[in-house]
Amino acid sequence: MTLPPFLRAALAPLRLMMRDRLAVAGLCVLSLIIAMALFAPLLSPHDPRHINEVEDGSVLVQTPEGWVLGESLGAVALNDAAHYGTDIGAQSLIVGREGTIWARESGHWARLDGGTVADLNAVDFSPEGTALIAGADGLILLRDGDKWTEIKAENADLHGAAWLSAGDALIVGDNEDIWRLDAETALITRINSPVGRGFSLRSVALDADGTALIVGERGLAIRFDPQSGSTALERLGSSRDLNHIHIAQGGTALVTGERGTLLRRASADATWVTDPAPDTRALRAGYIDDTGTAIAVGRNGIIMEWDGAEWLLSPTESERHLRALLVVGEDRLALGSDRFVTRLAPPSREHWFGTDHLGRDLFSQNMHGSQIALLVGFLGAALVVLIGTNVGLVAGYFRGRTETILMRTVDIMYGIPFEPFALILVLLFQPSLMIVILAVSLLTWRTVARLIRSQVLTLRERPFVKAARVAGASDLRIMYLHIFPNVLPLVFLELAIIVGVSIIAEATLSFLGLGPPQSISWGGILHDARLSGAWRTAWWWNLPPGILIMTTVLSVFFISRSLEVVANPRLRARE
Repeated sequence: MTLPPFLRAALAPLRLMMRDRLAVAGLCVLSLIIAMALFAPLLSPHDPRHINEVEDGSVLVQTPEGWVLGESLGAVALNDAAHYGTDIGAQSLIVGREGTIWARESGHWARLDGGTVADLNAVDFSPEGTALIAGADGLILLRDGDKWTEIKAENADLHGAAWLSAGDALIVGDNEDIWRLDAETALITRINSPVGRGFSLRSVALDADGTALIVGERGLAIRFDPQSGSTALERLGSSRDLNHIHIAQGGTALVTGERGTLLRRASADATWVTDPAPDTRALRAGYIDDTGTAIAVGRNGIIMEWDGAEWLLSPTESERHLRALLVVGEDRLALGSDRFVTRLAPPSREHWFGTDHLGRDLFSQNMHGSQIALLVGFLGAALVVLIGTNVGLVAGYFRGRTETILMRTVDIMYGIPFEPFALILVLLFQPSLMIVILAVSLLTWRTVARLIRSQVLTLRERPFVKAARVAGASDLRIMYLHIFPNVLPLVFLELAIIVGVSIIAEATLSFLGLGPPQSISWGGILHDARLSGAWRTAWWWNLPPGILIMTTVLSVFFISRSLEVVANPRLRARE
């Protein structure tokens, strides 16, 4: 079967590419990148615009250089901690969300199974070492040795727990719930609140005089007397939400709350004072002892320490939220956290290319970035070849004044620099993908026009063209039916070259901030890295888009290299 001349001319480049190993490799790589662009939504494990958050059982350890991240305790937040004993070998318990319980003995961590998946919010040890844990949905757990006992209060979230004596405990929660627990009989009794307005009670601690002090929302403080079973309001000097109270054996006490609230009592018979805080973020937990050592922790990794005269911010290497403190001998641990943004995370199983400064998945962004790169590359190249080929055909065929006007226009276009021209287009019109394509195509066609014109000048005097004129063929028929098939190999060559040029041009414009603002592109990823200031250290942010740009352009270059044999008769003769 004999193919038409036009189709044979179109298939000739493909046959030549199959003979060139580099061209075949380039064609395979380009095919993979095209497939990546087409199936980007399926290949992306995350939404490229989604800010990824994770929850982590974070532990910050105090060192001479500051507070540093220690070993993670799972993928859920830690809410409270308590210690039993006076030496390092004694046991500590840490509780958190989804039934998380960790035991710490001699500096080593061990996960315990409390038989529940409810959120656990508070833990305390009795003088005999029995652990009391309170959590969501009225859950109460008792641990004596290896034995677990579950007790169910009414359906309410419980936030604080404290032992009043060996077998007597107090538990507080939402809606001003105050429960008294008899550990021997597992009997729980409701204690009436003196307010009765449904406030949330956040924490409770045993005071030096044997009473218990409860704190909660809007500065609410309630004194409970175990002997009489009565409750009474107590003023601490603040109307802000109070999140935690800690009282040392000698009576020194610390209350922490919202907006940097710090209420301190120097001794059991002293009055409460409000200390100025160096930061106004919410404080979730505090610790104080009778020697004057005091620590407060809160949101965004904030840690404050009392130096005897004022509170000072301590350096930390994390902004994860902190909700509890554990002090065992010389060891000081700050525990958290709620969900936090995974900013500038290095490559991992969850994020293959890491994350950016906003916590967005860079692998997904690079997958979607291929769509803009190839769209601008192929569409821009098609427009460039369309404009340049037609200008070259008209200028080379008609000659005279037509050629002069068109070629002088090409000369003027050579005098216009690319980046300022694109900047003017963006200033005149809103930044968009079409503006990027226009900026690429309106300047790059000049080289194609010159090359096609030169080829047409040699073809217009060929015998087959003269024969067509004698036969009465029109100028358009001669240009597009007789001359154009002969310049088609050069068109294919320029098309392959301009694809790479267009991809680099789009990456350049996006890197300069002139790309479409709502689109994700490889150049835009590099632009965000530069603006964030992390591009010098976050190598996983810069490297993938740079490699993808280079790989795509190289694959197109290898393809265009094989097409030179079609366009250059001398190279064809060597073949």
